[in-house]
Amino acid sequence: MNKTWMGAAALTLMTGCVSGQYILDDQVTQNREIHPVQGEDGNYLGSFALRRPYTEVTPMQLEQCLNANVDQRQINLATGGLRDPIGQSEGMAFNGMSGDDHHVVSGLTGVTHHDGRDLAYRLEIQRLPEANYYYFDRLGEAGTGGSDQFTPIGAWAGASPIQATQGYEAVAEHIQSCLEKAAANTPGEDPTGWQPKP
Repeated sequence: MNKTWMGAAALTLMTGCVSGQYILDDQVTQNREIHPVQGEDGNYLGSFALRRPYTEVTPMQLEQCLNANVDQRQINLATGGLRDPIGQSEGMAFNGMSGDDHHVVSGLTGVTHHDGRDLAYRLEIQRLPEANYYYFDRLGEAGTGGSDQFTPIGAWAGASPIQATQGYEAVAEHIQSCLEKAAANTPGEDPTGWQPKP
C-alpha cells in the first residue's frame, strides 16, 4: 500500500512539472505590457511593449541613441510549434513570426545582460505624437557557455519571466533617457553638437 501511494505521489509530481509550464506566472497575467504565447510544450513570452512620453528628436539623434544603448547582434532564436496556430504554418517562432527565409523581418536586434542572464530581443520604436512606443519581440535567452543560440523564455514562475521583462524595460529606459536629453538640447545650447553618452 505504501509503495502504491509513493508511486502515485511521484507520478503526480512529474505530471505537475510538465503541466506547470502551461500555468502562467500571476505577474505575467496581470501585466498588460506582456503578451505570452502558448507553445506545444508550455507558455512563453511572445512580446513586451512599453509606452513612454514622446520626444522631439531628429532621425540622427534617434540613431545615435540606439547605437549608444543597444548591443546590436544577430539573433539565432530557436523555433518551435505554437499549440493552436490560427491560419499559420506549424513551423513558427514562439513569438508568432515566420521562421522561414521568405519573410522579411525589420527591426533592430540586440542582446542585453540583466541579473546574470543574456537576453535577446528585436526592438521596434514607433514615435507618435502622443508617445514613444517600444515593442520587443523575438525574445530569447542564451544558454550556458556563451552560445549564440537563444531559446524562448518561459512565462511560468520558475522561468522568472518578470525578471526578463525588467531587462527589456531597462533597455527602453536607457534609450528614452537618451532621447529626452537630445530633445532638451535646443539649438544654440551646445555649438559642438549633442552626443549621447553610453
